[in-house]
Amino acid sequence: MLSVVCFVYFAASIADRPRKRYHSLKNLLDFPSLKGGGFYAAGLKSTLNSRYTLIGKLGWGIYSSVWLARDVKQLEPARQRYVAVKILSTHATEVQGRLASELKILQHINNNNARAHPGRRHISTLLDKFTIADHHGPHLCLVFEAAGAFKGPIYNPGQGLPVPFVKNIVRQLLSALDFLHRECRIIHTDLKPDNILITLPDAEEAIQRYMIAGTESPASSPDVLSPAMVDGFHAELIQPYALRAPEVILGKGWDTSADIWSLGCLLFEFLTGKWLFSPRSGPTWSAEGYHLAHMRAISGEAFDLAYIQGTKDFERYFSPEGHHRIQILNVRDLEQALDAYRVLSDAEKPICVDFLRSMLRLKPTDRASAAELLAHEWIRSSS
Repeated sequence: MLSVVCFVYFAASIADRPRKRYHSLKNLLDFPSLKGGGFYAAGLKSTLNSRYTLIGKLGWGIYSSVWLARDVKQLEPARQRYVAVKILSTHATEVQGRLASELKILQHINNNNARAHPGRRHISTLLDKFTIADHHGPHLCLVFEAAGAFKGPIYNPGQGLPVPFVKNIVRQLLSALDFLHRECRIIHTDLKPDNILITLPDAEEAIQRYMIAGTESPASSPDVLSPAMVDGFHAELIQPYALRAPEVILGKGWDTSADIWSLGCLLFEFLTGKWLFSPRSGPTWSAEGYHLAHMRAISGEAFDLAYIQGTKDFERYFSPEGHHRIQILNVRDLEQALDAYRVLSDAEKPICVDFLRSMLRLKPTDRASAAELLAHEWIRSSS
């Protein structure tokens, strides 16, 4: 059975500062730390911390590069161990503990005592950490078990997946979220196909295919804070744009239910191959206003006036009576949207719609928890 690993991924460090996008890691190598850069110029076959020999670049983002490495201190000589080494830029290293908390949260997960929880095995585990230095300064390095990509080999946007397979994936993701939310008190904040990894049944064969292909890809991430502890008030901008929960757009403060919203959007995408929401701006409206109005149409419920009043952009998106300032015509509701793709049988469709609606309630407190969703009829059935 395919095993999904939900990767707690550090997306960025500062939410409210604009970041210039770059076309390649090469352009970032000499970008100074003071300007948000300071990348480590890693080389193939170099060995980090006298242990991890780099054999290929897996990807890169604005704040780190990720490398496939061989653990030369593997205790079993007959079995090679491959790991993923994430090398943070000096800027990302400097803000750890001040503006970002990736290492702290990964260690918090590792130290959690609820190891018997079934969701624990679906969370990427921090194996090691160390620091290296170059002319830019120190670079924090995080080591994880090597895993395969879900997006690309398994899932391609535009193509839906078989319903039983989707249930298997979502069941494992819900189990992982239940572990994070209830046992670790952590909000993931960045669920997306890029952050879903799969275990490799034959790691050696998969590594050889990768080496022959010689591919790498940008590890694209939004400029947001990720992940976060449950305790305290959170109103920072989180989540990929199309998967963003309404409370995040409204600046109302968010909690674990924001992860549930993202997973609901992903479920629709896995079933149909299409995004549930495609926010776009127009001559007289913003992408955020369009997104909120589309949420109203898809969910079939109106925003609670008492809930949205007082938000910083209330007058921008709503009339004093709580009506959307833009009206979207001819938008299907959730059931009609699923109907259009004919991915569910007539008997299964209402059960799936009920499951999805419980994840996509406009008010966060009305959404089901991961534990409640795991007990739902739709996810428990195998067909």
